[in-house]
Amino acid sequence: MAVSGSKRLGVSALVGLIAAGLLFLGLSFAVPASASAPLQLTFEKESVAPGMWEGTVSGDVDGDLTTVLTSCTGPDPCSGPIWHVEFDWIIDAGGESFTAHLSGVLNNVTGAVIMNGTVVDGFLQGAQVHEEGQLVDAATLRFEGTIQVMPATA
Repeated sequence: MAVSGSKRLGVSALVGLIAAGLLFLGLSFAVPASASAPLQLTFEKESVAPGMWEGTVSGDVDGDLTTVLTSCTGPDPCSGPIWHVEFDWIIDAGGESFTAHLSGVLNNVTGAVIMNGTVVDGFLQGAQVHEEGQLVDAATLRFEGTIQVMPATA
């Protein structure tokens, strides 16, 4: 028995629609948007001891913040207009607590600091971190800024 051309066309269209639907369904479960979306945080902190700051973070994660200077390198470490620094950023936020190790540059002329690093422990371990801060009060060494945490997607 021969199958007419219009029936073959209808079956082909149905197979195409099913394949497209399965592809869409598969892609929608591949990586949830919330799992790969960067977390946006703001922070404020001030010096509580040499090399240590305390404050808070808010935004996608709310909690307490402690930062500890772990290294200051360069021709004349921790002096001059530009410091090459490393910090541990410790965020205490219950189930979303994490520690990130960041390194970057503090400009002592402008008060700007930019650092990058990785979450080394806790929530989102392995995620990349970008921090931008600004000295807002030289008397208390108070900084304010933003932190972006970019979870690994693989």
